[in-house]
Amino acid sequence: MAESKQALSKDGKQKDWSVAWKNPFVVGWFVILVIVVSVNFFMVSMAIVTFPGLTISDYYEKGQDMGQIIARRKKMEALGWDMDISIPILTQGKSQQIVVTVHDKSGKAMDVDTAILYYYRPSDKNYDGQLKLEHSSKTGVYQGTINLPLKGKYDFVMEVTKGKDVFNLGRSVMVQDKGQ
Repeated sequence: MAESKQALSKDGKQKDWSVAWKNPFVVGWFVILVIVVSVNFFMVSMAIVTFPGLTISDYYEKGQDMGQIIARRKKMEALGWDMDISIPILTQGKSQQIVVTVHDKSGKAMDVDTAILYYYRPSDKNYDGQLKLEHSSKTGVYQGTINLPLKGKYDFVMEVTKGKDVFNLGRSVMVQDKGQ
């Protein structure tokens, strides 16, 4: 039985592997385990340190309003409004114009009380914001200038209101690097 725990080295000496920490395979596996755990610990700590938090701070209350959200969406569909949103290929750090045309149910351009573009950066709420679009000289046409500081994905929500009626339209947009 004791002979099975011993092995011969190249020089003919017998090695005693009955003590685990003297076995090179056990030491090798332990070193690999320490490296894997260290890398995972580093990645988790970096994720915690660099995570800016949720974009919506009251997500639980917003989730409870799901019935109201569905009712508003049905009301928006019943209104029959439509928007043509003209967004150029956005570039980081460059001021660019956004033009929105609002149409009624019959397809004719119509004026609204307010037109606001909300923009959200999914990875960092510090870059969220809103842009109030100004009415142009044409009926139903609103425009504004936007300058986004970072490249990457933004979520846009265009909201127009007329009286108590509200109409929203969402879209995701990629902002290019200023070097492209």
